[in-house]
Amino acid sequence: MSRSFRDISIEEYLKRLGSGAPTPGGGAAAALMSAQGAALIMMVANHTIGKPKYAEFEELNKDILSEAEILLGSLTEGIDNDAEAFGKVSAAYALPRQFSDIQIDRVSAEIKRLRNEGHTIDDIDEEGMTAEIMDQIEEALKADRQAAIASVSVLAAEAPLMVMEDSLAALRLAATLKGRSNKMLESDIYVAARCLDAGIRSASYNVEANLPAIAKADPALASEMRQHAAGIISDAASVIEDIRKK
Repeated sequence: MSRSFRDISIEEYLKRLGSGAPTPGGGAAAALMSAQGAALIMMVANHTIGKPKYAEFEELNKDILSEAEILLGSLTEGIDNDAEAFGKVSAAYALPRQFSDIQIDRVSAEIKRLRNEGHTIDDIDEEGMTAEIMDQIEEALKADRQAAIASVSVLAAEAPLMVMEDSLAALRLAATLKGRSNKMLESDIYVAARCLDAGIRSASYNVEANLPAIAKADPALASEMRQHAAGIISDAASVIEDIRKK
């Protein structure tokens, strides 16, 4: 990705989202959805600050404005973070998994690389490349590829998990604004809350998509990430209900 998605127009972003390009995808869309929610919170606070009618909530809105701005920056970065993580996952899945996947002129270099990573591969003697050595190479390739996929899948799950965390923090700001901000913009608080909730649920799908690969290497970590995501979804539902009751 040569350019940040933050630097392109909405029209260009949507065209790329709808194209056959690998990125942006669902993870980026989830981050952008939540970023809009954070921006709306800032808008409500900005239209409350300085209004004599809401003087008692002046400092509260200033604090919320500052916090929402930080979250907006993090969520916006999440758009690019998702694309970067996807690129690493794609590269890991593209690693060779069998001997025939290696170009002939790259066999020696690949053997050296695998040995450096701790794999046992016999030396090629006068008999040349034997079936046993080929099996050793393939076993090492599969193990190396699986480890690489598991490693980058952790990064690919952490990116949307961060979006979920930031979105929940912003959602709590929306709940705090309700009844303590410009009443003319109450509907915008609802829209912000729905954007953030949708961002949380959407990002959770991207977390879940990477858990099977993580579970192969670290079942405990995969379980921890799944529970963390489920907890955020549950907390978000409670905050949404609180906003609705208010």
